[in-house]
Amino acid sequence: MNLTKLAAVTAVTLALVGCEGGDVVIDASDNSTNTDNSTNVGGGGTTNPCASYLTDPDDAATRVQGTFDGQNCNYDSTFAGEDNPLLVNLTIPRIAGAHVFEDSLFVGANTDIAPTPQAPDAPSADGTVPDGVVLTIAAGATLAWTQSSDYLLINRGSQIIADGSPSAPIIFTSLSDINGSVDPEAVAQWGGIVINGNGITNKCTDEQRATDACHVVSEGKPSNFGGNNNAESSGVLRYVQVKHTGFEVADGDELNGVTFNAVGSGTAVENLQAYSTSDDGVEFFGGAVNVLNYVGLYVNDDSIDYADGYVGSVTNALVIHGLNTGNRCIEGDNIGSGDFNQEPRTSPVVNNLTCIVSAQDGSIRGDSEGPLYRRGVGTILTNSITADSWARLNLGREGNECFELNNAETYAVAEAGVQTNVTASIIACEEATKDDNDGAGFFTSGEDLTSWYTNAAGNSAFNTGTAVITDSINANIVALNGIYTAPVCSDTGCDFVDDLGNTATIVPAAVTGGATNGEGNPIVGAVSADNDWTAGWTFGLQSTSNGGRLWFDPATGAAP
Repeated sequence: MNLTKLAAVTAVTLALVGCEGGDVVIDASDNSTNTDNSTNVGGGGTTNPCASYLTDPDDAATRVQGTFDGQNCNYDSTFAGEDNPLLVNLTIPRIAGAHVFEDSLFVGANTDIAPTPQAPDAPSADGTVPDGVVLTIAAGATLAWTQSSDYLLINRGSQIIADGSPSAPIIFTSLSDINGSVDPEAVAQWGGIVINGNGITNKCTDEQRATDACHVVSEGKPSNFGGNNNAESSGVLRYVQVKHTGFEVADGDELNGVTFNAVGSGTAVENLQAYSTSDDGVEFFGGAVNVLNYVGLYVNDDSIDYADGYVGSVTNALVIHGLNTGNRCIEGDNIGSGDFNQEPRTSPVVNNLTCIVSAQDGSIRGDSEGPLYRRGVGTILTNSITADSWARLNLGREGNECFELNNAETYAVAEAGVQTNVTASIIACEEATKDDNDGAGFFTSGEDLTSWYTNAAGNSAFNTGTAVITDSINANIVALNGIYTAPVCSDTGCDFVDDLGNTATIVPAAVTGGATNGEGNPIVGAVSADNDWTAGWTFGLQSTSNGGRLWFDPATGAAP
């Protein structure tokens, strides 16, 4: 399926647009990072560029290194694995091929005794992080896993430094992808990335957090997360692609593209793409990590999922469901079970979301639809757009809802308007909103959900069962390449119109880090044509990237 060309969108022309033990024994006084991994093979033979470390820092004969096949670096379980965690700092260099792992890569030791919390980006004098291990990955490096059940785990107290660039993104994927033997939309080729932090989760009590007794078990193989430090740093993910993830690595535990377990705000996450994953794109269980510039493309379940006391932010999020896959753009829960008013309440901030759903009904993960808030969750949503217009017009599908609230506790939080509000946003679906009781009063004011949405500051809702959004009245309202929102807005806001002539003007708010046009003015949605932060480093959105075209392509007027 083509992912190169994103066409003028859709008739959404909306203007839219841990393990302990193992064989590695090190001197805890020396966790120095290897910056020069190359060794000479066979007394003058081929230089081995693969990552390496010393099990005994005083003995060069104890070097453990990957094997080089002339293209790729290969690492078996003796280098690192589920039962052989990495216990020394390591740098993985950029090579022409890929770094291929035959087992999981667990960084740092898992423990049910909380490591000493670290200050954001505050290594000790010798460059190491207290009580943890640092995995550094060079810009432009590709890491791949051979087995579907394997994954990358960063344990509490340790860090990953994956700092790519627009021209040299870091790629985490499967060997099947590297070999070209997998369909672009294939999922569950490997597990994904799990990062355990010492941040706050409402799965623990105040007493547990105060006494270092918060040890929540993560999804995947047993490992622990949680603590009392929402400012902690687990490292850097910058200009990173995570592809073909979501395997069920343990019974009932399917991993996500990236799982953030109580990860603190000292962690830098910028320009992150989750591509073709079986479960969620990114999932947050507590913590306060902030994400700037996120792409969720062909995520089978929820592109953004949060629960258990998460209080961070997601700013500039482009979500595009697959033709026949994708559940919710956002799924928010305060807590999965128990007291839906549990504190601290899950209440993140989401700014500049563009959510393009396929209106698929009854995919493997459910219906393709917009945000769902439930179980007492709070969310601040600003400058956002959710639409199913192209699917409605060109696929003849029965559309699903753009915005949904469930549970009385969620309605109470929404009506209070402090931890939940929606402003400067537009929804355009056949079913604009959906609630627990077909519109009958969960709000004490007597409002139904659509009225609550449209009565809030600067919002609008179009029901595309009778009309679809068009750009016919304003040449500045375009959906260039399928992903761009209104690239030019007047001083009075961004004008939207449906094909019946109904109009709406959305005045975007100025938010820190939010998407802007080329003149620096705030916009509605995730990205603009003249200020495209997705260019160059993402997979499948630009003609320069591999993959093919998206399921909607107005150039042909039909789905593939």
